[in-house]
Amino acid sequence: MSFKAAGFKQDAQFNRVRLSKGRNLKEHRSDFVLCEYELRPDVDLSEWDIQQVRAVHKYDEWRLHFICRKSIDPEPPGDETAGIDLGISNVAALSFGGESILFPGNALKEDEYYFGRKKAKCDDSRSNERLRLDRKRTERRTHFLHTLSKHIVSECVERGVGTIVIGDLGGIRDDNNGESHNWGNHGNLDLHGWAFDRFTSILEYKAEAEGIDLTVESERDTSKTCSACGTKDGNQRVERGLYVCEECDTVANADVNGAENIRRKVTPSPSEDRSNSWLAQPAVHLFDRNEGRFAPREQVVDCKP
Repeated sequence: MSFKAAGFKQDAQFNRVRLSKGRNLKEHRSDFVLCEYELRPDVDLSEWDIQQVRAVHKYDEWRLHFICRKSIDPEPPGDETAGIDLGISNVAALSFGGESILFPGNALKEDEYYFGRKKAKCDDSRSNERLRLDRKRTERRTHFLHTLSKHIVSECVERGVGTIVIGDLGGIRDDNNGESHNWGNHGNLDLHGWAFDRFTSILEYKAEAEGIDLTVESERDTSKTCSACGTKDGNQRVERGLYVCEECDTVANADVNGAENIRRKVTPSPSEDRSNSWLAQPAVHLFDRNEGRFAPREQVVDCKP
């Protein structure tokens, strides 16, 4: 059970906390649960800003968890800048301006299809089984987003990144007239399961904990522009996963090209690495469902998603 700020009152002097029973369970205004607690000698709750109290029943006893807010101001890992292009087939493309990583969304899409089929077999949309499937799908998707954001932040820390620039996909679900955009049956299903705003929020606070600033920039024309020479041509994206510049002969993975263009919105100078290798053949990190983490796939990457 969780008690928010209005649901508890702490007495730090006598190590007591008063927990509200809630309006529907109170017999009178002074009806509450008074709990006494013990702390480690090195803990002083009076120094903390308590946001929430949780009562957890474990090992045949009740324990109180105090959720506190603490301000931190860590030093950034470095002065480098990384760019992130979000998508559906590849949920994220990460560019460091000389090195790039793709994060395919295979595991996320597999879950959407799997749970979609399972729910379709339920006769009642409000049945316990369907609700259980919805909870399970949400839990797995949340774990994926947290794991992905944590992995991206760790890669940035390793490379001395102090600023992450991420594309703004706020209007991806709408067309130019403000109406819902039709991406096809599979595309609409994939898009429905991809929480862009939620991922950005998770990434922001995980980056902040490491001293990394996160900046959201418009993705306008980033998929049409060559990240090597700056030529803008909507026809240069010859396939969904392949970008070929006729002006400078750059061949790139389209998502990586977009991520590098997003990075350069904050760092205008081009990468010192003028070769096509890191643009055309990025590293690929796949989600390992058994271990619950992302791991590199050591092989050549095809530009097609």
